[in-house]
Amino acid sequence: MKWFDKVERKLGRYAIPNLMRYMVIVSIIGSVIGLVVPGFYEMYLSLNVYAILHGQVWRIVTFLFYPYVSIGSGGALINMIFFGIMLYVYYWIGNMLEQIWGRFRFNAFYFTGILLILIMTFGYYFVVCHANGQALAPQIGFGLANQIDLSDLNLSMFLAFAFLFPDTVFRLYFLIPIKAKWLGIIEGAYFAITIAAGFIVPVGSTLWFSLLQAGIMALPAN
Repeated sequence: MKWFDKVERKLGRYAIPNLMRYMVIVSIIGSVIGLVVPGFYEMYLSLNVYAILHGQVWRIVTFLFYPYVSIGSGGALINMIFFGIMLYVYYWIGNMLEQIWGRFRFNAFYFTGILLILIMTFGYYFVVCHANGQALAPQIGFGLANQIDLSDLNLSMFLAFAFLFPDTVFRLYFLIPIKAKWLGIIEGAYFAITIAAGFIVPVGSTLWFSLLQAGIMALPAN
């Protein structure tokens, strides 16, 4: 990794300190928008590739304002409580990784994840459009826009934490003690199933919708 050390020496001073603080603020702003103006994110901010290619380039950045809490999500108060807990956990994990890796390397990890989200979303859009014809491009763009957020990036951040601190104990549902390594294994299995299903299960089939109800979005873009 000598090349990376050279990059760090040249660009390290530009790294954002306490990056997760700003990402938490972005998530809070996005969720406030989702509560105050339902549908605004989907119409103007989401990662809609079709809209980006037709001039709405700001979406490349504004998709980060994903509304994790919205009026239509049901049980808004309960969702807000779990949203707050989620933000706290990711903020804590992000700060731990930044302390271990250093500011520049944690920035590189997180922004590389964002870049990969953009690359895979654009790539999947063009592949699907090529297979189904440009007539479906607006619907494909809108469909992808409603499935993209930073959840998988934050979960991959947890995988890194579980690898570095496998014996850290979390309280599942505030009651059940479970070590980070076992949560990491479960999460890894979930990722494996999601990725495999994305290539095996036909989109729109009965099995695909059954997996969706179980919380598994079976798309090759994953």
